[in-house]
Amino acid sequence: MTGAPGPAAVVPRAPREMSYLRLVAQGLVSATASPAPAEAVRRQLAVQGQQVSSASHAIVSRTARAGRADVDAAFEAGELVRSWPMRGTVHVTTAADHHWLRVALMHRTDAWTRSGERRLGIDDAMLERAGSIALALMAEHGPVMRDRLIGAWSDAGLVASGAGWRRHLLVRLQREGVLVQGPRRGNEHLIVSAAPLPPAESGPGGAGGGGRGTDGHRAALAEIARRYAASHGPASATDLARWTSLPVGEASRALEDAVELTNAAGYGADAARGEVPLTRAVAEGGLRGDVRVLGAGARTAPSGRERSTVLYMRADLPDLLAVCRRQAAGTFFLASFDEVHVGYKDRACLTDAAGELLICPAGNGMFRPLLVDRGRVVAVRPVGEGLLWTPAARHASRRTWLEPCGASRAAWPEPPSRRNNLLV
Repeated sequence: MTGAPGPAAVVPRAPREMSYLRLVAQGLVSATASPAPAEAVRRQLAVQGQQVSSASHAIVSRTARAGRADVDAAFEAGELVRSWPMRGTVHVTTAADHHWLRVALMHRTDAWTRSGERRLGIDDAMLERAGSIALALMAEHGPVMRDRLIGAWSDAGLVASGAGWRRHLLVRLQREGVLVQGPRRGNEHLIVSAAPLPPAESGPGGAGGGGRGTDGHRAALAEIARRYAASHGPASATDLARWTSLPVGEASRALEDAVELTNAAGYGADAARGEVPLTRAVAEGGLRGDVRVLGAGARTAPSGRERSTVLYMRADLPDLLAVCRRQAAGTFFLASFDEVHVGYKDRACLTDAAGELLICPAGNGMFRPLLVDRGRVVAVRPVGEGLLWTPAARHASRRTWLEPCGASRAAWPEPPSRRNNLLV
């Protein structure tokens, strides 16, 4: 399928089917896997990266033939960086995407950031001095460890009153585009200057140079929505809003702009790079109901039914699933914070309330690694423990062979290749 489906195709989607579609879009099967780590990240636009090893695992899982060494090499070469480009959360992006993405979404966390600085006793003069010290240190010694940079600030007499001010300086200087995290050393990424990265103005529509409400900013949001829908769909405006922290209305407009962009005459579609037309669908009854796939030009008028949700996805996604259904229905060892889970507001197709409690028992945003089988979370793996099974999976027939695959390992596997990560 090269374009959008017919104008009113009704396709029943049980929760597992919706999950299969997302697994395909996420690049976790051979038909959508990327040829190299940097390309895998580019297609996702941003990969959540709080835990260094988990981020590497997530990238490897979406790459056709790669291991952790290849991810490290991409950071070493400057192709990938780690920072706080959106949502006040650590993400991995390509070097080319970092600055424009950061600028396009920075307004969503500005108020929170300024409030924190008032509490900590940090002002603009302190930020400027901290940045100057950091850049001078790197000019002399190259990439530096976090502790060495903090030590340089202390040696220079830089101090604030509130607890946590050092971490705040590190985050703020990255949010402002002064610093970024580059090559990996052990379980830490070295801090480097962000000046060599492509400028924000090189992004879509020159968005980095235009403020909120400008055509350039709207073009940036459309590109964010395009890559999100292509790599995460079927997904709603609410899902995109959670992923970016945009208001739902703004996220909805961005998705509509992305559909129009990718279905316009002259759009440079490139299926091999995940740059394909998008389509809309209407989910009746949420992710557990039927899906009415609309044509590219169809407008999504209200259906009159409760809980109707407009979804956005690659137009060729149903055909891709038909080709690789066996892989999509297989078994995936996924890292903590994997986009399959944290990349959405609505995760009903992946797990239920009991599963969510196992994934994040403290409700504090710390997520456990996942074992996904046939489109559903069947177990999690706490640090240093064996598999904990969801209630629905405790007596499942496939548990007898899944358990040795995961529970016998001292640590969650770092997949050396796609072949070892997909058990079908």
